[in-house]
Amino acid sequence: MAGLNALVIGANRGLGLGLLKVFKEQGYNVFGTIRPQTRSDASFKDLEETGATIIDLDYLVEDTIAAAAKTFGEDRTLDILVNCGGIGMDHKSWLDTSAEQMIYKYRVMTVGPFLASKYFHPNLKKSKFARIVNITSEWASIAANDCGTYVSYRVPKTAFNSMSVVVGIELKAAKENIAVLCIDPGDVPTKLSHWQGDIKTEDSVRGMYNQIEKATIEDSGLFVNWAGHRWPY
Repeated sequence: MAGLNALVIGANRGLGLGLLKVFKEQGYNVFGTIRPQTRSDASFKDLEETGATIIDLDYLVEDTIAAAAKTFGEDRTLDILVNCGGIGMDHKSWLDTSAEQMIYKYRVMTVGPFLASKYFHPNLKKSKFARIVNITSEWASIAANDCGTYVSYRVPKTAFNSMSVVVGIELKAAKENIAVLCIDPGDVPTKLSHWQGDIKTEDSVRGMYNQIEKATIEDSGLFVNWAGHRWPY
């Protein structure tokens, strides 16, 4: 384990912070990103206390993603990239949802992780076996959707999963030893979920860590929850 590097995007609170702590506990060198404007938030201290190397990155600003990759180091190997930044749900009915809300969530939850995966790809290629871990949701599943609702959250998450599959297939075709995993953390009470959920953060992050660690290159494209349940796309 010594020498392996894990980078968690969106690491200052909730699931991102929890995952980063588990990676560090398991011997990884940990790197965590935070939006520049969030450095004044109380959560910044929580991230500082982990001892992680902190890097500024905002999914909405491509230049910050490119700069974050440079700060990480062009010659540094990246073994685990976790795309964990996100936005909570709003407006249950599609009739109450605006185009701006749809586009904003798509930029944060789909385009941002796509760009992060692209800019950190040279670092991932240096690993003997790298994993891009995309923290998704059961709500992304088209097949499991039997109640509609929250279209501005579901659609970008579904696109996020689709992007993950596309990238995974292209990496496999290029014979690169990089797996792309879609992992659902379950219903965890975090700020984004308005503190609603029946799964403890500790259980979720440890479960997700286990799914990440046991994955092989053949598991690229897997859509699984924290406990190992496979979701249909």
